[in-house]
Amino acid sequence: MQVILVRHGIAHDRLDPACPPDPERALTSEGLKKTAEAARGLGRWRPNPAQHFTSPYVRARQTADIFREVIAPARPLSETEALLPEAEPHVLLREIASSTEDIIVYGHAPNLDRVAALLTGARESAFRMKKAGVVVIEHLDHPVPGQGAVVLCATPKVLRLLADAD
Repeated sequence: MQVILVRHGIAHDRLDPACPPDPERALTSEGLKKTAEAARGLGRWRPNPAQHFTSPYVRARQTADIFREVIAPARPLSETEALLPEAEPHVLLREIASSTEDIIVYGHAPNLDRVAALLTGARESAFRMKKAGVVVIEHLDHPVPGQGAVVLCATPKVLRLLADAD
C-alpha cells in the first residue's frame, strides 16, 4: 500500500487585506497553473490510488480536483477534517487505517509534514513539503506509525520537470 501526500498549491496571500477567511482561500492563477503542471508530473509516475481524501478547505479541494483529473478521475473523493492544517496526524491514520489499497490525500502544512513523520518514524523537521509538492510513502499492509518508507519526495519544480520530460 502507498499513501500519497499532496500539499495544496499556491493560494491567496493571507496577509492581503482582501483575503477571505482561511477556509475560503483559493488557489491563485499561478497556483492553478503550477498545481496542474505538478499533477502532470506525478501522473507520469503512474500512481493508481483507489481513493482520494481532501481537506474541506477550498485550496485543498481545488488541488484535489486538479490531481484527480490527471491521475484517477473515476476514484471517489472524500472530505475529512483530519487533513486540516492543525489536525493531529493520528486522526488521519485512524480514518484510513482500514484501507489496504493505495490512497492519495490533499492537505496543508504542518499537518502533512507531521503525517509523513509519523508514518516513517522520522522527525517532523525531515519534511517541509512545498506547495503542490508530493511525498509518497509505502507500507506493507496498512498505515502503521513508523513502518513507512519514502519512495518519492518531490518539490513542484521537480514534478514540473518530470511533466515536461520526454
